[in-house]
Amino acid sequence: MNSNLKVSLCFLAIHFALFSNLAFADSDIPPGFEELVSGQNIWLNVNLLGQSAGLFEANVTLETVQFKDPQAVLTALNLPLKPGTPGYQQMLTTLSAPLARHGNLACDSNADAKGCGYLETDSVALIYDENNSAADLFVSKTLVPDADKKALYYTPTAQTENALIHQQTLNVAAQDEYQSLSLQGSGALGVLTNGYVGFDWSLDSYKSDDSDSQTVSVDDFYFRQSLGKRHYVQAGRMDSRDLSGNLGGNITFALLPLNAIDGIRAGSSLSYLNLEEASKGSPLVLLLSSKSRVDAYRGNQLLGTFYLNNGSNTLDTGSFPNGSYAVTLRIYENNQLVRTETQPFTKTGGIGDGHLQWFLQAGETADNHVVRTTGDDENDSTPRKPVMQAGARLPVVAEVTATAGIANTDNESYGEAGLQWTHGFNGKVIDGVLDMQANMFSGTEGSKGNVEQISYNDGFSMSVYRNAAYGKSCTSADVSQYDYADIGCYESVSGTLSVPVKGWSASLGYTYNKNTSLSPDSSSYDPSKPFEDNMINHTESQSTSKTLQLSLNKSFTWKQMTVTTRFGGYRRESSSNSDNDKGIYIGFSLSRNTPKDAQLRSSNTSFSTDYQGSQNGDAQMTYNASQNWDWGSNNERELGIDVGGTDTDNANASVHGRLNGQYGDGELTVSDSYDNQQKTHQGAVTGSYSSSVAVSKSGFFWGPGGTGLPGAAVAVKVKGSNEEDADAADDALIDVSVQGGGGAKMKQNSKALFPVTGFEEGKVTVDESRDVSPGSQASITQGAGSQNLFLLPGKMKVREVKMESRYTYVGQLVTATGEPINKGSMLNASAFSSSEDGGFTAEMTSQAKSLYVRNGDKNYQCAVNVQSSRDVVRYVGKTLCKPVQFADLPENIQKKNK
Repeated sequence: MNSNLKVSLCFLAIHFALFSNLAFADSDIPPGFEELVSGQNIWLNVNLLGQSAGLFEANVTLETVQFKDPQAVLTALNLPLKPGTPGYQQMLTTLSAPLARHGNLACDSNADAKGCGYLETDSVALIYDENNSAADLFVSKTLVPDADKKALYYTPTAQTENALIHQQTLNVAAQDEYQSLSLQGSGALGVLTNGYVGFDWSLDSYKSDDSDSQTVSVDDFYFRQSLGKRHYVQAGRMDSRDLSGNLGGNITFALLPLNAIDGIRAGSSLSYLNLEEASKGSPLVLLLSSKSRVDAYRGNQLLGTFYLNNGSNTLDTGSFPNGSYAVTLRIYENNQLVRTETQPFTKTGGIGDGHLQWFLQAGETADNHVVRTTGDDENDSTPRKPVMQAGARLPVVAEVTATAGIANTDNESYGEAGLQWTHGFNGKVIDGVLDMQANMFSGTEGSKGNVEQISYNDGFSMSVYRNAAYGKSCTSADVSQYDYADIGCYESVSGTLSVPVKGWSASLGYTYNKNTSLSPDSSSYDPSKPFEDNMINHTESQSTSKTLQLSLNKSFTWKQMTVTTRFGGYRRESSSNSDNDKGIYIGFSLSRNTPKDAQLRSSNTSFSTDYQGSQNGDAQMTYNASQNWDWGSNNERELGIDVGGTDTDNANASVHGRLNGQYGDGELTVSDSYDNQQKTHQGAVTGSYSSSVAVSKSGFFWGPGGTGLPGAAVAVKVKGSNEEDADAADDALIDVSVQGGGGAKMKQNSKALFPVTGFEEGKVTVDESRDVSPGSQASITQGAGSQNLFLLPGKMKVREVKMESRYTYVGQLVTATGEPINKGSMLNASAFSSSEDGGFTAEMTSQAKSLYVRNGDKNYQCAVNVQSSRDVVRYVGKTLCKPVQFADLPENIQKKNK
């Protein structure tokens, strides 16, 4: 609150106390008290339901409050009223008229008396709090039907714009023998009130010594229209990812063929459901015997790169797309590919509202990818086939949910059914949560499969995941990788058990994988016969692998360092005897964190060493040292160096950096491995960059990468309140924070984009920044405070903010003869006070080269010479003022003081 406002409030309070017993005793107004009756203009902090809508100017009298710009107040309230409607016009008319003060209900002025701070109204009313220069607005309950956060379904935020919102991510990985690049994009275009066009695409390029391919895929391109808050209809190209999330009712199938189709879909939705729970995915568990780099692929699409330590590792699949698909994991040690694993993956929202969830879709299979390989003259394509699919998920009892689905493709039918049971125990011994799920799959052409999953968490954790599929690949070698209905021919089991034991963490992990493939028997193969005839005599090949690993870990603090010790043993058996192995490992790590300093910089230093002995290999000693630096209030920047090696045979080093900013999020790692025996280097580069863009009637915006799909956005536009002043400074900062979309420090005449996930609750908060290092303090005159949001895909909420930069000057004003100037006003200051000896304090909205003072009928120009400064205060010392004619004053000052 500025000094003028405080003085005005004190003046009003004192005079009100003196005048309250006299003003109405006589119709004559005492001299000097006219302003109390005619009113005084004051900036008020307007609140609605406990959230600030911003600062607005109002005329305050002894009985009423009247806003100067009621249109701006109504816009900031974000009520579900459309401009031009009778309700909107009635609300605007009411806000334009003087409103009763109801000051007797202000809690701060009435010692928090019972019933204070609330007002019942059928239209709009306010409580004026003169002690805090605030006005709490209250509106009819019909205008805020979902103000209670316990409402079952959200109501979309009003006053949003249709926009094209697009998110893009680039992943690259390259070393001597191959290069891989994946560009992924997804967008949403708002259409009408509750509809949008959604699309997803990817461009994948892979090149190695013996392969060169480029793939362009369009997985989704559809129009979707909400039918109320529980149902929808959509048409176009679409895959199954939305079905397994909130958009499609969270209906998940493990094996039912639900690839992309071109057609139409209708069903139920959980999009508007008010329940904070992230989607869940089936675990991708890796058992590693040494520190490794893991590249995760979906086909040729690089989903992410992970740098993992030895032991049992569960990948962070938060950025993986929803759906059910196979993930190929390539494990590198010292930048050398040591093995490849393929695991099934399913990501789902895992929530419900107690109602039946269903979908029905029909169309034809979508040829959603174009593959170009070196030497090919034509694109690979597959014939289209008619498709009809339906599914449902029904809560049977409180803890049991049943799922059933059918699909018909190319005159073949398939079905899958499953049960899920989730139970929370509350006993003295057992008080954890148990989750069990089982699915069965069958097809008329002979394919079958089953999936079982069980997990339990009760201080210790246990999980078992089994997936078995026996599709066309088990009986025919003539199966394309793009066959719509083939579920593969494999069986996989993964299980983990983690138990705390006297300060130690004990973990037991087990994985089993079996893959089956068919190939012609070369001894009886007749090239003159069709391929299908030759498959009567075929050879079946199987590859199996089993891994069992036990590890013990303990961490403790010693002399400001964190010490981690680990012990473990493993055994691996494979159908390829060369991969059989067993061994032990032991290691420890030291790390030390340095907290943030004045520059918001922190660092981490670590050293680790591990010994590993195996049956098939020589004993090895590995070592690694790293140094990482982080900057920013939210660690927006990072730089790190890693060096290590194995015995004297191999040495490796890497440098990585990360930058998360207003215009995107990027990571880059450059590594090199040196083989001392072969005298060769093996280098690698991996990196990623993600960002988002939005286009609407408010303009073009560029922002950081989004956190989820489908996309919506918040755009913030900051303007200076004093746009006529060409010298107005723009170095003051405001803090903008968007839940789920990040934050930024913004200046005058700037704009920023904050991508958020559609159909998710969020909040946008605008505050004056505490950062005064540039030398000025921001003062927000419009758009401050917080606002809850629930945005639909393709919708953008534009938050307009007006602010001023505040500079404070302190010194002494004297004439050429040394006489102090202790009266009058400063023409280019927003606030001014002086003392008898000419001492003054002035607050301005721009950096001043001269001070202009009016004393009686004389005008003075005082040159500014800053002698010292601290934060926003500038000390100018004794300042010489020379007389100046009014016509010689700056034009903007003349206009304001005529």
